[in-house]
This record gives sequence, C-alpha cells and structure tokens, in this order.
Amino acid sequence: MFFEKLYYGNSLFAWASTFALIIVCLIISRLVYWFFKTVLGKLTKKTKTNLDDIIVDMIEEPTTFMVALLGIQFSLHNLKISESVSEGLDYSFDFIFTIAGTWMVARLYDALHKEYLIPIVEKTESQIDDHILPIVRKGLLITIWSLGILVALNNAGYDVSAVLAGLGIGGFAFALAVQHTFGNMVGSVIIYLDKHVKVGDRVQIKGTLCNIDGTIQEIGIRTSTIKTRYEGRLVSIPNSMMTNQELVNVDSEDGRQLFGVYKMDISSTTEDIELTMKILKEAVKSTEGTKDAVVSGFIKMSEVSFDVMLLYWIGNDFSKIKTRSVINLKILEGFKQNGLKFSDKTQMRYNLDVEY
Repeated sequence: MFFEKLYYGNSLFAWASTFALIIVCLIISRLVYWFFKTVLGKLTKKTKTNLDDIIVDMIEEPTTFMVALLGIQFSLHNLKISESVSEGLDYSFDFIFTIAGTWMVARLYDALHKEYLIPIVEKTESQIDDHILPIVRKGLLITIWSLGILVALNNAGYDVSAVLAGLGIGGFAFALAVQHTFGNMVGSVIIYLDKHVKVGDRVQIKGTLCNIDGTIQEIGIRTSTIKTRYEGRLVSIPNSMMTNQELVNVDSEDGRQLFGVYKMDISSTTEDIELTMKILKEAVKSTEGTKDAVVSGFIKMSEVSFDVMLLYWIGNDFSKIKTRSVINLKILEGFKQNGLKFSDKTQMRYNLDVEY
C-alpha cells in the first residue's frame, strides 16, 4: 500500500504521524503559553505583591519553549532510527533543554534585580552602590550563563574537565588581554570609595601620561568623561589613569590663592610704601568675591626697586580672571591718584666666572 512505502527506513504513515504529533505538541505549547498569560496572569494580578507576577512573566516563554521541545523529542521516538542518530538527538535535546533552563534562571534573576535591588540602591545617598550594582549584575549573569553552558556540555556528552582545562589556558590569555579593562573597573570603584572627586568637580590630572584641567561630566565603569576648562572638549579618561596619577580636586580648596609683587620706584618714601600697602589691601577688600585674609608687606630693597607684596584669596564661586582684573584696575587707579610710580629700571646679573 501507499502508506507502507519506506522512506529513509520509515513508512509514510510513520512520517505523517510523527509530523502530526509535532503539530499537536506545538499546539499544546501554545495552550501552555495561553494558560500562563491568561489564567495565571489574572490570578497574580489579584495579589498585593509583584513577585508572583515577575515569576510568571519570566518563566512563561522558557516553559513554553521547553514543552514544545519535549513534544518534538517524544514525537521523533515514533521513527525507527539508528542508535547513533538516536543518541545524538538525545544529547542535542539535553543540551538545548539545559540552555533553556539557564535562560529561565537568567531572566528571573534579571527581573528580580531590576524590581527589588535597583529601587533599594536608588534610595541610598551613597553613589558607591549605584556604581557597583551594574558590575554585580553583569558578573552574576555571566556566572549563570557560564555554569549553564558547562552543564549543557556535560549533558551533551562532552568531557567538561577537558573543556575546563582548555578554558584555563584560554582564560589566562583572556586575563592578560583584559587586564587594563579590569584595572579601569577597579579604578572606578576606588574613585567612589575614596570620595575624593565626584561629578561636577573641577579637577587637574597631572602626570607623565597626560595633563588635563576640566570638570568631571561622568564617572563610568571603564572611563570617565572630563570637559576641558579652556577648549571645552569632552575627553574620555581611563579610570586607572585617574587613580595612578596626581589628581587634584580644585573645587575642594577654600578659595584660590593669588600672589603679586609690585616693584616701586626707588625714589619712594616711607610714606609712599605705607600708602602702597594700604591701597593694595583696600583694593582687595573692596572687591566682591575675595576672602577676608589679605596680606601686604615691604619685602625687598634693591638698587633698582622697592618690592611690595600682596597675598589674597578669591572664592571658588567667583571668576579668578574677572576678580583679579577689577582689583588690578583699582590698584592702578589708586597709584595714579597718589602719584606712586613703578620702577622703570631693570636689574641685570653678571656671572664673573664666565668668559664673554
């Protein structure tokens, strides 16, 4: 009869019944998905907690896939195939089953992480946990998938010990390749733990590798972004560079110190020098943005000038250039009004030991 003809060792009826069983199993898998989505979904929505909603939502697709896979495996047993092919199919299905289970666990963990851990961390004042949590999430997901793949390979009949030995050599090479990346990740954690700088701070990085002055825009897992002070460029700096070089937090200083020396003419009298110091102090104290501490003194006499120094501080919230310009204009005006003159002579030094 027509249905008794053999095709690849099985009758046409056997092939037809196998495909029919596969279709039935696929229909059953869709019914399972409908059950999760409709029946269990409605039940979980009635509860006060979101935990059951998350569990049902995360396991419905992997479970549906595994039901369909199980039905296909069962259907194929209806065919007469060689032991080697049958063993290969069984190993393949075991491998796929394990990967599907790993997929379910990874989905479930990721959903619970976003639902419970992230809101808890966002409520804390510290930024350390905000930075470390993404690293923990990625690390756990990598661990879950790594273990899942190893178990799947073992179920598929592979010698996992040989695979691990190979991974040991490969892991060493991989570790050498990513050591800088890992160093940058550790550097980001150190930056947050030290609390020396934060986003929005003006910093200066000084070292043999780079010299940068700018404001921190972002501290990432691997790199940090700094907007340079003068050029206005966005520069990406590896975090390890920020921890291995001199890092100065400019905003942490209590005002910016400024020092100047005014070389007055040698014809200046004692009263002129005293008036010079008074004008210098008043110019600073009458300018907005300066600190209360102002120091001025007669520090040096020479054949070319009488040197008067001025030391003062400008607050962090005020422009150094603008404030200094206002002070210098006041000093210049005070000198002109009182007839005070700068020295117009230049001091020269000669080294008698050198032949000219």
